[in-house]
Amino acid sequence: MTRHPETEDHASEPSTIELGLRFLRETPRHLRGPSVPALRKIGLSAKDACEVCRQLNLSMARA
Repeated sequence: MTRHPETEDHASEPSTIELGLRFLRETPRHLRGPSVPALRKIGLSAKDACEVCRQLNLSMARA
C-alpha cells in the first residue's frame, strides 16, 4: 500500500462499467428487460448505465 491515496486503485475489484458490461452480456434481454433500467436496478448511475450501453454497442460493432 502506498502513502498516496490518489494513486491507489482497487484493481482487484471490477469497475461498475465492467460489472454492467458483464451483466448485459450474460443476462438475456427477455429476462432483464430494457438495458438502462436493468442497469439502474443493479446500482449503476444513469451516467454509468449510458456508458455501459455505449461501450457494448462499440464492441458489437467491432465484432
